Amino acid sequence: MLKTIIVDDDPIVNFLQSKIVSKTGLDEEPTVFKEPQEALDFLKMNLREDASVHYLVMLDINMPAMSGWEFLDLLKEIPNNEQCHVVMVTSSIDRKDKRNAANDSHVVDFIEKPVSAKHCNKLKGISTLSVYFEEN
Repeated sequence: MLKTIIVDDDPIVNFLQSKIVSKTGLDEEPTVFKEPQEALDFLKMNLREDASVHYLVMLDINMPAMSGWEFLDLLKEIPNNEQCHVVMVTSSIDRKDKRNAANDSHVVDFIEKPVSAKHCNKLKGISTLSVYFEEN
């Protein structure tokens, strides 16, 4: 099972992303966090060695309390963090951000805002994630 977590400091972005994620069938009920530390605390409590649940983290890069890159560094300290697949979601057009995302093993995609239904459907086809959307 793949559960989606949206981490963004903007409540409007969270609302819109949540609706798109739900409507496209990526996750009917995504979990939304405005504060990155709350998302990390949630993952600390929910990542289990024998868990059948993996997490797709839609992570904003530019947040005031903690950047997406800082979030990723802290995520790597959580046991069983390999159960997290991260999509960097940003308004940044900095090539350095794209390069950093490409070199991080947790990052499966880099999306420039706004997230669209097309983006969400594309995520379903990424090899790391497609297993969660195959028909039985």
